[in-house]
Amino acid sequence: MKLISSFFQNFWNFLRSPKEELQKKDSFPGYPTLFIKTAVPILIGYFFAHLSFKALGLQYVFLGGSILNMLIRVILPDIFFGTLYALLFTGIYLGAGTSILWGISKIFSYPFETNRGLELSSKLSYSFLILGLLIFLGFTGIFGSIVYLIFFIYFSFLVILVLFYGIEAGQRISIISGLIIGLISYGIFFLKDDTQMDNLTIPTQPETMTPEEEREKIQDAEDVIRKLEEARKEKGYDN
Repeated sequence: MKLISSFFQNFWNFLRSPKEELQKKDSFPGYPTLFIKTAVPILIGYFFAHLSFKALGLQYVFLGGSILNMLIRVILPDIFFGTLYALLFTGIYLGAGTSILWGISKIFSYPFETNRGLELSSKLSYSFLILGLLIFLGFTGIFGSIVYLIFFIYFSFLVILVLFYGIEAGQRISIISGLIIGLISYGIFFLKDDTQMDNLTIPTQPETMTPEEEREKIQDAEDVIRKLEEARKEKGYDN
């Protein structure tokens, strides 16, 4: 309970005053502790981003309305592989984040400490929790694009603070580098999330169907439902 309280307290402090949190130079907690502190917000953000009550409902129906079946065949495997993915991503993120800070420091001749770079990268991991929560809330359309754009502007601001107050880079270098990193991050997110392109397009008006076409669509839907029901029975999910 104390660990949970400490996590949310640190998260709130970071949201309320990121500048002060990034300026802090506490004693290095050790690599295992730092890894866990980084992995927790990434893990929570990952599960928020992939949580879909609609998908769970469909799987519950397909598995014969059995909570035990859904727990064993869907939920537990998703948690297991999701945790492995988040832990792997944490290692890659810490390595990449620290390398970027090291590269900027070397290019512009700023002093750099590896442990300090790891701590700064770790504190930025709260951004993944925020992004996961935004994805979970399911913002769509032009409004959704604006929400995500605001988030990545905020992320760029955090990177600027990391560079300026964390590794004490120059103001101009911090702003330019922060904006570039934020823009690249938004580009990766935009290309990876297929819905972002749809958010920027105006939906076309649906074509009207004749009564015959409507009956064909209904028949097709009934055939799909029948085939799913037969497949479910063949796999022994009838109980």
